[in-house]
Amino acid sequence: MKFLSFMNTAPGRAIRVAGGLALLGVGVKAGGGAGTGLAVFSLLPIATGVFGVCPISPLFGQPARACAVPKQRTTHPA
Repeated sequence: MKFLSFMNTAPGRAIRVAGGLALLGVGVKAGGGAGTGLAVFSLLPIATGVFGVCPISPLFGQPARACAVPKQRTTHPA
């Protein structure tokens, strides 16, 4: 899916972090039980963006990490 591929790029990760920070601000501003719940939930998109993990990508057959481990390079004698 193009959307999941985009969300595993640097701009997609930045969007997740920014969205998480916005949710955190709304949750702190709202206060109370719902605000606290929203603030705690906001840690999920922040963490996934910072650490480069997309928890729903494996459900669609894509790697969970933002950049998959590259294949081992083969060296050719000079």
